[in-house]
Amino acid sequence: MWFTARLALACIFLGALAVVAARPQLQVGRSADILFVVDVSRSMHARFSCSEPTFLARAKDVIRETVDGIPESRFGIVAFDRFAFPVSQLTTDRGYIEQVIDNGLHVGLMLEATQTGIANALAVVAAKKARLPDLYGNVTHVLVLSDGHVQGDFRRRLQAPLTELRDRGIRVSTVGIGNPVATPIVATRNAECSGEHIEIDGGTVLVPLRADVLKYVATESGGNYYTESQTGELVAMLRSELGGEHIAGERSDGLRRDVSVVFLTIATVALALYLYLPVRMSRRPRTPYRAATE
Repeated sequence: MWFTARLALACIFLGALAVVAARPQLQVGRSADILFVVDVSRSMHARFSCSEPTFLARAKDVIRETVDGIPESRFGIVAFDRFAFPVSQLTTDRGYIEQVIDNGLHVGLMLEATQTGIANALAVVAAKKARLPDLYGNVTHVLVLSDGHVQGDFRRRLQAPLTELRDRGIRVSTVGIGNPVATPIVATRNAECSGEHIEIDGGTVLVPLRADVLKYVATESGGNYYTESQTGELVAMLRSELGGEHIAGERSDGLRRDVSVVFLTIATVALALYLYLPVRMSRRPRTPYRAATE
């Protein structure tokens, strides 16, 4: 009896170790898809000096923190200035997203990065959800990262795309990227910061943070406005609304997590019982002489 029990424990121990070596993974429930709509217009080069990060670099930090905070979601990125187009597919591949953030987002991505066309960017997103439901049908939240530096009657231009987004079940939250005071644009030469401020007609070009524009976008679409320092609150809002399982402290490369520790625990328990049985459960066999005389 005890021999059979120890044999079974040995098989469990070896089987569990074999499973651990295979690095088993568990499928994690996915929440809704999220699109970042990122301003790459000329104003996103604003900063006071070369020692400071540009507005765009700060926007990239917000993207990274948001992606890390919701590892079970798929993310996509749309870049815009005068025009707008996707620079990534919707994916859970965090390595791919990191490459897009580092190499696919930069000022001058399009021919003339001279305007902040938020209205056109939102119209593009609404059109993609309507025309490409297989790709964008699960998108429920759009996150606009911009300084909001638009000219003219922005309410009139934004009315139609915001209505389309609401009709398609998309909420827009905005993150204001900028400083409390208007910030100059520092020129670059050969991708290096020159330290010189861009001037037009003898005056320095200054970029204000148009929180009023960004708050209007968020309010009219049922979303929220956040500053850069409130990225944690943005992540908490998305987590509460989108659901899904959170893997604390883990940077996921997909919708899976390693569950090797479960089988390692099984192997440990099997080994402990295997060593325990001979000591506590075995009995000294009765000799033939003693059995005959009893």
